[in-house]
Amino acid sequence: MMRITDRGNRGAIWEEFIRVQNGQVVDNLARAFHLPRPKAKAAILEMLDDLHGLLGDQALGRSTLSRLIELIGKNNYEQVLNDATLMGATSTQVIGTEALTALTGHSQSSRMAGRAAEAAEISPMIAEYLLPVVTAIFLGAIMIRTRAALLALARNEDEPTYVADVPAGQLPVGRGSSGLFSGTTVLTPNAGADREVLFRDLAERLRTSEEDATLARARAIINAGLGNQPTHHAPWLAQVQQWTCTSLQNAGNHIQSRLRNLRSR
Repeated sequence: MMRITDRGNRGAIWEEFIRVQNGQVVDNLARAFHLPRPKAKAAILEMLDDLHGLLGDQALGRSTLSRLIELIGKNNYEQVLNDATLMGATSTQVIGTEALTALTGHSQSSRMAGRAAEAAEISPMIAEYLLPVVTAIFLGAIMIRTRAALLALARNEDEPTYVADVPAGQLPVGRGSSGLFSGTTVLTPNAGADREVLFRDLAERLRTSEEDATLARARAIINAGLGNQPTHHAPWLAQVQQWTCTSLQNAGNHIQSRLRNLRSR
């Protein structure tokens, strides 16, 4: 299995990390924790790899998914993602630790910090303090990439059209054949004070309902936000695929019929 720590396989969440804070998030974390940049980067990548693994398709069950959606409905994770001054703030430690406790438990988060410390050759104590901050940024990145789709699901609406928040000179990317998300950031109206309530209600629905369709759609949204395999294709592509399969089957039947006729002569 490829890992985020492998060069060339960093993925969508790493792209968010190097995009926000004017591309300086690794430098800002290195300064906040008094680490050389290469060691800070090594520790961050190891932590991201573990966090990404926690939310893989096999692990993303009803309970974990509901806790995750309830967490990312809170605006404070997005604030950490975008504000360099919050890298060393006590409030960031608090919300990052809350997220780790909800998603992993204390013993697993301690092992994650230990692996990062070993990989980056840094103090285990520094890794213990760094991990909640990286977790808070990680959740902020997921929220940015899934906000519009999750809000639509919470409101029982159809999937929205996605608009990428891209630098000037680039065209925004919407829904297309490449999958659910093509850009890095999605914008949506009415994502204000009611978002936390909507996400909390959606989390409760996932936790208590036996409905599989909502669970499957929520899981697909999170997987797409993580940059995993595209969760669906455009309708025209599905039609082309169906037509191709039918044509191949008809051609095969025709060839078999011709062969039978030749043998009977």
